[in-house]
Amino acid sequence: MSHVAMATTSGEMHGLINVLTNSVPADDFKHMKTEHKKEMEARKKSEAKLVKAEYMNARGKHERLTKPYCAGSGEPIQIWHFIPGKVYEVPMGLINEVNDRRRHMPKRSGLVSIDGSPIKKDESPLDRDEEGEWLHKMVPVSFQVA
Repeated sequence: MSHVAMATTSGEMHGLINVLTNSVPADDFKHMKTEHKKEMEARKKSEAKLVKAEYMNARGKHERLTKPYCAGSGEPIQIWHFIPGKVYEVPMGLINEVNDRRRHMPKRSGLVSIDGSPIKKDESPLDRDEEGEWLHKMVPVSFQVA
């Protein structure tokens, strides 16, 4: 697999469907302290590794995810389109973004106001929010660098 857009039999493009230039100049972490710069360079290198992963959507096979991804300043902006059940070769940083637990849908328990904040009647365990559920997920099929 490579970064080539794929098409379904009906003609729907998926995978890496577009690449845009980035108008922000690359800074290569030049304004950071040495120890932070090394850490960020190592992080950027690990996030650039290509991993084969299957896209899943909790709502079913008919759902899609179209997502921009940029590895950092000066890097091109990649536009990805994912179809559930298909395997893609994507950067690990993109997998980390899609699987980020902070982006899960919150599962509410107890009463909530119209703006979504909990209404406290007492401090029972039922009045707490539970960990959210995922809508989009990338499951690595292989952790080998392609």
